[in-house]
Amino acid sequence: MNWNTHLKAQSTRATQLYQNLLKIAWKSWGVPLNHRRTLYKTVIERVLAHGAVAWCLEPTVRIARKLSTIQRPFLLVISGVYRTTSTAALQIILGIPPLHLQLQRDLEFLFLQTSVTSIPVKLKKKLPDGQHTHRNI
Repeated sequence: MNWNTHLKAQSTRATQLYQNLLKIAWKSWGVPLNHRRTLYKTVIERVLAHGAVAWCLEPTVRIARKLSTIQRPFLLVISGVYRTTSTAALQIILGIPPLHLQLQRDLEFLFLQTSVTSIPVKLKKKLPDGQHTHRNI
């Protein structure tokens, strides 16, 4: 499985979650904005973050666009604005950063939290044979 396949699978999963979110939090059903935002941050972002440690430290433009496409319908449901509103405007109005930047920030925090002394620039970098990344090996 490559990253595009993984991202497509995550997109399918996000679409299912989007439909479930519409069932419980449509704008006319009285769920407050802060609850819709909390649902997005705690459920949707975490589902999309699954596996991001492998590909999101330096996402390509294609991956960033795909993540933006995935994020847009959720932002529309959370805000309740017209469909013609741009994704960038939705992100600013709601105070939610672009998904690829949020995943990068979460990943950097994860590296710092797990006491990694330096954040790798690229995950594809390979060490010469015989060298290990763990200091006790």
